[in-house]
Amino acid sequence: MSWLEGKVIFITGGASGLGREVALQSAAIGAKVAIIDMNPARLEATRAEVAAIAGDCFAAKVDVTNEADVAGVISQIVAKWGQLDTVVNSAGVFFRGPIEETPMEQFDRVYAVNVRGLYLVCREAVKVMLPRKSGHLINIASIAAERPILHESVYSSSKWAVRGIGLNLAIELGSRGIRVSTILPGGMDTTFWENDPRKVSGAWDTSRMLRGEHVAEAIVKIASLPPEVTVREAQVYMPGT
Repeated sequence: MSWLEGKVIFITGGASGLGREVALQSAAIGAKVAIIDMNPARLEATRAEVAAIAGDCFAAKVDVTNEADVAGVISQIVAKWGQLDTVVNSAGVFFRGPIEETPMEQFDRVYAVNVRGLYLVCREAVKVMLPRKSGHLINIASIAAERPILHESVYSSSKWAVRGIGLNLAIELGSRGIRVSTILPGGMDTTFWENDPRKVSGAWDTSRMLRGEHVAEAIVKIASLPPEVTVREAQVYMPGT
């Protein structure tokens, strides 16, 4: 039996890509699934898919950078199911370019979603988890937080921040019953990259990229571990890369 069965899992960026795969796989093992995203059409499509598996799904359009909206949606989830057990911070945005051509608006956007948004979700979730001395925060970083990548100083540094938040919160919260895991996947062939010129042009060999469902399987397995066990960091690669 999976620890996640019957538990409430909240997934940001849950309408597409990796977040969607985590939602579907969590529903398949009996979790109660809540998803948020900024794309209404994809949000509704994924809500319907999850509900077809699990019988129900909470879905809401929420901007993770908005403090009041994040607090509000977590309150709604707790009002619906009475608890919040696991959070998967999968929402993220990307920018690539040389530093001399980087608009600060892009820098601010990446940090607002990837760092501020993730931190807000963690903070509000912890407020709910601490009284029960139980919970699991799973933050999606990237291989970009493990090694430098040309022209990705903005995105890469935001994921280093995600990694730093996770490692620090693991120390801060572990003795208080809350586990914190950081996932560092390699390149994935998901909708996250659908508008990237390298993919659109066919320059990328997607056969050498991870599948979103495989990374999601690793995440759901980590989320399924009993509370006596924690995986502080996990690097998920395609063999031979």
